[in-house]
Amino acid sequence: RSRMEKVVSDIVLDFNVKPRLSAERGNAILVASSIYEACRYFELFQATELKGKCAVVTSYNPSTRDINTEDTGSNTETEKEFVYKIYTDLLGDKKTETYEDEAKEKFINEPANMKLLVVVAKLLVGFDAKRNTVLYLTRNLKDHTLLQAIARVNRLHEGKEFGYIIDYRGVLENRPAQSPTFSQSENGQTRAAGNPRLRNDHR
Repeated sequence: RSRMEKVVSDIVLDFNVKPRLSAERGNAILVASSIYEACRYFELFQATELKGKCAVVTSYNPSTRDINTEDTGSNTETEKEFVYKIYTDLLGDKKTETYEDEAKEKFINEPANMKLLVVVAKLLVGFDAKRNTVLYLTRNLKDHTLLQAIARVNRLHEGKEFGYIIDYRGVLENRPAQSPTFSQSENGQTRAAGNPRLRNDHR
């Protein structure tokens, strides 16, 4: 299996074993390294139990040729065509903004109906979804962007005492000095010593 397929399998497993996720009281965000990769992940999730309960939210718009705010990772026309096809299929007759607004509203208020958002840079700053329980990092984030991303799962909610950071890139090894410090916990995960509401699970 490819690395991306393994990540998808990990996430699907988490939705079956992590208490808040399996109880459909919490949800998660996956941070991809490019728009192309985000679309690849989205396509892979369509073959899992998360189909219909997963959305991709990036700066891409099928009617826009040039992407200025994010690295699409599209070095070939084939990748560009793939991204275009994914978006035109998932949007249908909707505008990109309408699709994203509906996905965000469900993510905030209906975690059972919107379990996972796949993003690149959007929603990492200022998106307040208290039920968001897990942040999966497959993109290298640094400094302020990393701190803002961590804050996405650091909101308290009824029955939620902490959030999880699942780090596939070793991002937290290069975290800013002002970020929470992590110490080893008994269960093999690492816990944020400076903030009891965060746990890091390095994979």
